[in-house]
Amino acid sequence: MPPSPQTTLDQMRKALLLQREGKPARARPIYEKLLKQDPGNAEATSLLGLCFLEQGYPKRAVALFERAISLSPDEPRYRINLADALDALGDTDAQLAAVAQAAEASVDPALLHRKARLLRQTGRLPEALAAYDTALRAAADALPDHLDILVEFGQTLILAGKHEEAVRVLQFAVSAAPGHRIALLSLADALNLLDRGSEALELLTGSAAAFDTETDAAYRLSLANALWSVGDYAGALAETDRALALRIEGSDARLLRGKALYHLGRFPEAVEELERALAIEPGRHESAMTLGLACLADGDLARGWKLAERRVEANLKGLIQRRFSRPKWQGEPLAGKTLMIWDDQGIGDVLRSTSMFAELAEQAERLIVECHPKLVPLLARNFPQVTVRQRSHEGLNALLGGEDFDVQCAFGGLPALLRPDIAAFPKSTASLTADPARVAALRERAPLGGSRPKVGLSWTSGNRAGQRGRSYLALEDLLPLFAIEDVDFVLLDYTDRTAEIAALQEQTAFTLHRWDDLDLFDDLETVAALTSCMDLVISANTSVADMSGALGVPTWRFGPVTGTILLGQDNPPWAPATRYLRLDPMRPASDVVPQLVAGLRSWLAGR
Repeated sequence: MPPSPQTTLDQMRKALLLQREGKPARARPIYEKLLKQDPGNAEATSLLGLCFLEQGYPKRAVALFERAISLSPDEPRYRINLADALDALGDTDAQLAAVAQAAEASVDPALLHRKARLLRQTGRLPEALAAYDTALRAAADALPDHLDILVEFGQTLILAGKHEEAVRVLQFAVSAAPGHRIALLSLADALNLLDRGSEALELLTGSAAAFDTETDAAYRLSLANALWSVGDYAGALAETDRALALRIEGSDARLLRGKALYHLGRFPEAVEELERALAIEPGRHESAMTLGLACLADGDLARGWKLAERRVEANLKGLIQRRFSRPKWQGEPLAGKTLMIWDDQGIGDVLRSTSMFAELAEQAERLIVECHPKLVPLLARNFPQVTVRQRSHEGLNALLGGEDFDVQCAFGGLPALLRPDIAAFPKSTASLTADPARVAALRERAPLGGSRPKVGLSWTSGNRAGQRGRSYLALEDLLPLFAIEDVDFVLLDYTDRTAEIAALQEQTAFTLHRWDDLDLFDDLETVAALTSCMDLVISANTSVADMSGALGVPTWRFGPVTGTILLGQDNPPWAPATRYLRLDPMRPASDVVPQLVAGLRSWLAGR
């Protein structure tokens, strides 16, 4: 005779109480007895499955949860329990399938959240974002109870590279729960990724009450990230050490510590730290790439070039990536073959790479150079033996059979093959020449044809975001330079500095020659000609210095100690006529100005 409903309810309560007390072994016989009497009891079936799961028997739990679902298909808790059991078995695909099936006919926020989380864990980010959106809509009437869904949505936006959207989502989460620890840390991460480190720093210091700052390793690491983002590398190093002392796990802290040491110019230490980061997580491309850069800075070119190529997998910001059906050139003989090389980074990287064009043209039957359209005239005139053309759409070329080459290689991959050590760099001072006719025409303009020394200037960049801004000057910083007599200063900067110049000239008198009809951004033939008119170029670490270096014009280039063009040398081997002035990472860039002034006076005296 089956027990009365009240008896069943009492037994269920007794067993459930035992479970909650952490005694699943004592609860099991009660559920088993109930199920013998009433095999169709879905709730008892599911609770028995939980007992087995809690005792470490996920396979038996799976069978019970599947039966519970068959008995009561509309109960979402059973689907979640099944997903937990499948998770314990490590069967992510089956877990996702179970949750997705349940989510099709459910508006339960917990179930939809579980689906979104699984999609994120499996790297299916577009689907995960859509699933989080659905879960949030289902939880709209009780959002304060489901803030974790909102925060994870923001984290997934970060993973998908949608940093601006992530900031908006996480700011909303923080406004709803100002003390939400994970929301605050995630918002700081998103701000750092947008080069808004000062905002991240303000957020973390202003919300310190939400953390146990003395023991929270994640807080210390997030603070270190913000300090690194604003260029306070010593501060970042100190905070990372605090996080490590608190035994933070994973490769993040080791990677950040290595990056801080690298930016402080402590390259051997950086190499050791980045090796630790890579040992913890060998598949982390950012660690490998940064280790490669540190090796290059320390003069270990053979190892550095190879590791730095992981920049492709690391999806380095600003890196151009293309796909071809033809294989990548690996350094094999090129006799009888056509090699196509293509630009994968900025204009300056192409200008430095020109020192390798002639030797590649000698090795290959035919050399093709694909690059930004504004580089084509300059390169085509300098290398008539090379086919120079603007980069084309590789997918369309492959489809139409338009790949007219045997092998291809990005410019960034060439040094590993052609410059394995410093001895492989040519001693010639120039790889480019300016158009003589353009040079002659420019010399008709005063003061370019005059006898006084002409010094080209570029002190900044169009991109001063984040750490980059620490390596540039303001025009006002150069006033001591303008005070030097018997020299003509010429603007070489490719960005529009009109407003900055006019504003300073309203305050003080100085002369900086420039011509509004010269296009220094797109017309690189004119840029080369104007640069060739200079006796000396003083430039920040931009393509202005790469142009003067490629032309063999004496150049003083100031930049960070990392200077990826230095390769462990005092001055860049790519440009023998260039002298590199390292900026102290602990001091403002303007500290270099007295050195420039003293150097220019000495240079003038020696002419």
